[in-house]
Amino acid sequence: MATVGFIGTGLLGSAMVERMVRRGDSLTVWNRTEAKARALEALGAGVAASPGDAAAGAERVHMTLPDDGVVDDILGSVTPRLTPGAIVVDHSTTSPRGTKARVQRLNEGGVKFIHAPVFMSPQMARDGAGIILVSGPRAVFDEVRGALEKMTGEVWYVGEQPDLAAAYKIFGNSMLFVIAAGVADVFAMAKGLGIAPADALAIFTKFQPGGVIRSRGEKMARGDFSASFELTMARKDMRLMLDAAGHQPMTVLPAIAQRMDEAIANGHGHEDLGVIAAEVIR
Repeated sequence: MATVGFIGTGLLGSAMVERMVRRGDSLTVWNRTEAKARALEALGAGVAASPGDAAAGAERVHMTLPDDGVVDDILGSVTPRLTPGAIVVDHSTTSPRGTKARVQRLNEGGVKFIHAPVFMSPQMARDGAGIILVSGPRAVFDEVRGALEKMTGEVWYVGEQPDLAAAYKIFGNSMLFVIAAGVADVFAMAKGLGIAPADALAIFTKFQPGGVIRSRGEKMARGDFSASFELTMARKDMRLMLDAAGHQPMTVLPAIAQRMDEAIANGHGHEDLGVIAAEVIR
């Protein structure tokens, strides 16, 4: 049994708390909206009157908070109440720059602090599935590793570079956003063509484009733009897509078309589609 303070009991935080309580840990929780914390009393969690009260006496303090400003504000009241040797684990999605400063400042000041953002839905958190990314001092990670492994399917320690887990988290989220935007544009084309959205998705039961991240992405990362899908031909296909949508609003494809036009104008038309990344690779 571990004594844990948990700060931030929204959808994800409350699911994490639920798993910890089921595992036998002793939890004291705090949330800015008290009702969300009170909902966890039925599971056996105690409710603190303040973030500092939640942290007092805890071996570990976990946080799932909205942004950098809230994290820094909460830490201001938590750190003076920490038990000597307690570890603070921040699961919040925060900026790489803010995280780097925070990890360095706290650890240099004697607070064991590590950043551990997650790729987990609330249900995955209840089930102990998904991924926890971790970056920060190796010694702190080694102390908390066992506890983190009980929370998830995979704990990926990406190293001591303090901002790396934060960077990987927003990289991953960016692809979630791009995929959602791409699906929205598929629906726009489908509506323009009189095809139902559910029927439009049928193509992805056979064609699964996720592998492109590795195959074309690795070539792009090397700056290898030898053509397997020539940019001028890709731009022709883009015209077909925009025409198919007609007057339907589109989310991401018009911006990609503009970037393609710029690359073609700069003489890259016979290189691979991936050359649209040339300015940030070369």
